[in-house]
Amino acid sequence: MNNRGKRINLRDIAADAGVSVVTASRVVRGLDLVAEPTRERVLEAVRRLNYQPNLAARSLSAHRTGSVHVINAVQMFHGQVAAFVAICEELAALGLHTSTSVLPPGTQEADIRELVPMGADGIIILGGRTEPSPWVDQIAALMPTVVMGRVHRLPATAVGVAVDHEAGARAGVTHLLDVGCRRVAHVSGPPDWMDAHLRLAGYRAVCAEAGMPELVLPADSWDAAAAVPLVSALPNDIDGVFAANDQLALGTLHALWRAGRSVPGDVRVVGYDDIPGADSFHPPLTTLRQDFHGVGRQAVASLNLLMNGQAATSSVIQPTLIVRAST
Repeated sequence: MNNRGKRINLRDIAADAGVSVVTASRVVRGLDLVAEPTRERVLEAVRRLNYQPNLAARSLSAHRTGSVHVINAVQMFHGQVAAFVAICEELAALGLHTSTSVLPPGTQEADIRELVPMGADGIIILGGRTEPSPWVDQIAALMPTVVMGRVHRLPATAVGVAVDHEAGARAGVTHLLDVGCRRVAHVSGPPDWMDAHLRLAGYRAVCAEAGMPELVLPADSWDAAAAVPLVSALPNDIDGVFAANDQLALGTLHALWRAGRSVPGDVRVVGYDDIPGADSFHPPLTTLRQDFHGVGRQAVASLNLLMNGQAATSSVIQPTLIVRAST
């Protein structure tokens, strides 16, 4: 391999050795967590590609430790887990250490001396609740901070990364109208989640534009069971349902089945998230796919800019409509 003129990074080492970036990072950092044959393959790749880790030099010159702390402040559903994995992989590819702490969902007051470890160069917060917490402002005033799950009502020094849930909801409801639905109901998510508010806003926007009466069925959780009693009494003139996530869509499908209403014959159903297995629902679920890994990667890219003294702006990532048999 000719690497002249190219700066070799951990991704190159991982690809050459046939391992993950996380594994390559562990070997380079000297962590005792890798099987010896794997370690030898990685070290051989380091020698062959002439990889020169320079994290220590950068840390000393910039008074940095090479450590990023991730604060999990929401319940860990599939999307949050996928984003967290992407964050860890991206940080490892940059040669940065990762630590994490967990706050009970909805925590408003926290001692940041206990929440943030000494020496952290930057913070990524897994958020998404409707009300920003005071401790977020305190952290953002002290160090580079990226908040996942919102791009509005952030501290002036923080950057946000989120999916455009309002646009996703508009796409889902518009699709139902395009395939012939005359009246669409919305099974909304828990009101203390920003995602739920934005998806409800998108639904209402399309209703207003189409001159269609709203029917909002508010669920008190994201779980499938929360949708069942709401949809069991669905009016007969409803021929489309937009559910705020795929689990609520699953509960919707179950309730319609119990009521003897076929999908998509009598009612068409759209979910949100494209969780693993959504293509195996009965029928396979039309849904909005979120790029959770893309959100995690963007969070790290934004934080890296901030930690290097560069400007970064909040980012909004578009979801993708995945059409399947439920519509």
